[in-house]
Amino acid sequence: MSWFLIFLIGLGVLLLFIEITLLPGFGAAGIPGLVLIVAGIGLAWVQFGLRTGLIYGSATVVLTIPLAILALWLFRRTRLGGSFILNIAANRTDGFQAPPQELVNLVGKSGKSITPLRPAGTALINDQRVDVVTLGDFIGAEVEIEVILVEGNRVVVRSL
Repeated sequence: MSWFLIFLIGLGVLLLFIEITLLPGFGAAGIPGLVLIVAGIGLAWVQFGLRTGLIYGSATVVLTIPLAILALWLFRRTRLGGSFILNIAANRTDGFQAPPQELVNLVGKSGKSITPLRPAGTALINDQRVDVVTLGDFIGAEVEIEVILVEGNRVVVRSL
């Protein structure tokens, strides 16, 4: 085995790890990392033949995945890694809550606007008063509407 080839592949994996964890986007360290990995596997293939090239390539894939998981797990516990991860849970006592299930079930239902929707207002859907918005259109009062989208507590309607 050639230590130079192992060094090339290892450096490529390290550059990919730096790209994933420290640098935004993909390019500054990611592309050189991929080039080094491919170069290391390609040189193994040229220097030692197809079988050794396949062994290097397979070993790179098989070892990189668990080592990347281990590195990310260890990185989380460092001071630098901890600063990248938000450790706050979104729970009801802190004011976070999922949208009410009855709002989610309104998609596709019809109703009538109670107030003019310019673009927000109130509508009566399934005998229930609901705060709704349009996609920017003005809809007058007492107009038939349909719910087209629910995003959290935002109910989006259109006129029929």
